[in-house]
Amino acid sequence: MGMDVTGKAPKSEAGEYFRATVWTWRPLALLLQDLYPDLTEKVQYLHSNDGDGLEAEDADELGRRIARDLRDDTVLTWIRERDAAMAAVPDEACQWCVGTGTRTDEVGVTNGMVEKGWCNGCDGKGQVRPFVTSYTLDFEDVEEFAAFVASSGGFEVW
Repeated sequence: MGMDVTGKAPKSEAGEYFRATVWTWRPLALLLQDLYPDLTEKVQYLHSNDGDGLEAEDADELGRRIARDLRDDTVLTWIRERDAAMAAVPDEACQWCVGTGTRTDEVGVTNGMVEKGWCNGCDGKGQVRPFVTSYTLDFEDVEEFAAFVASSGGFEVW
């Protein structure tokens, strides 16, 4: 599952298409909402693939602002702060072994996990990283999106 973002009137090949997995799109959309709320508030369904997006003038402005913020480390700072916040989120009990490290449900019994004292959900640790920490964003993702937006002539998120 991912988000396919298509240019409405691409000015170059870079503005034709941008794709992000759902794991990357969510933090990218959050970055856009945090740094450019006046533009992203115009996109009612930024976190879904309903075809919502921006018209050319707003997309051009978004592209200019992202490019500026890539150069002055605003984007890098946002990513680093988010990464630090995600790293600080504490582990949680594994849902399969309920934090014991041994899976004792039907699957655990059938597959010999009880005898091994092991859980396939947490590798026997009893703890897992929270789901929210699965979402990642790299500087390069933002660079690629900035190049797309700047050349998109407006865009739609599908």
